[in-house]
Amino acid sequence: MTSLTWLHDIVLVNDGPDENCPGDVDVFRNLTDARAYLEHWAESVECAVFSGAGQKLIMEADQHGNVSIRAREDRVDGEAIIKAWLTRMAKAILESRRARVGKRWRSVNLGELEAQGVLPETVEGLIAYVGFTV
Repeated sequence: MTSLTWLHDIVLVNDGPDENCPGDVDVFRNLTDARAYLEHWAESVECAVFSGAGQKLIMEADQHGNVSIRAREDRVDGEAIIKAWLTRMAKAILESRRARVGKRWRSVNLGELEAQGVLPETVEGLIAYVGFTV
């Protein structure tokens, strides 16, 4: 068992075809926030779900659509999987931000390194860059 950090509370949901293929990824601060997102359509939870610490979360939905974590599986490749998801998401955000530089409305300012395409390399940094789903 890995040591517990705040990353264990983070829930990442990937609606891609499988866990190794990043699709639309949502990042939630905790299970309660993720549950609110998942419950409205959950008869079963078939998306790939991981904690921010890289544990695969086995989710289940009861007959009322209430979602819970049935099990946490430590995965050797868990951190690499979520880093791939978050990196893909960060690259998409960077491209979106680049497209808005200098626009009259909703313009953004890129930092020096961000303008050069430098993105965070850690899970914590990537989560900070992409932000949480609200």
